[in-house]
Amino acid sequence: GIIGMLYTAFAMGARYFGKAYAAVPVAAVAKKGAAVAAAKFVVDPKFTPFFGTKGAASVLDPSAFILICMLSTAYMAHFNAAKFFIELKDNTISRFNTVVSTSFGISVAIFAAIASMGFLTFGGNTAGL
Repeated sequence: GIIGMLYTAFAMGARYFGKAYAAVPVAAVAKKGAAVAAAKFVVDPKFTPFFGTKGAASVLDPSAFILICMLSTAYMAHFNAAKFFIELKDNTISRFNTVVSTSFGISVAIFAAIASMGFLTFGGNTAGL
């Protein structure tokens, strides 16, 4: 689990920060005989980020039910919290809260980084649904 998350974060970071999908200079595009825009860089439109037009209305999209299913599964999994508390060394509520908060914080940071780099790299082409 954790190794997979870290590997994915590393791979997305390498793609994003390595500019593997960076814009091609106009001179390189012109040499290939492609149409050249008056911009400094020319990128095939299917590779440019597209941030959508729906905004908050996306919540009403049927694919939002996938999120609802994921959230309900996460909610149902909370029955393990008592087991985790009992197995925790020096199990106090304060220590349990610290462990849980830290774990969730790290997970959220990793997933946010992966999602951000993926979206900034591929734009609207990341829409899998």
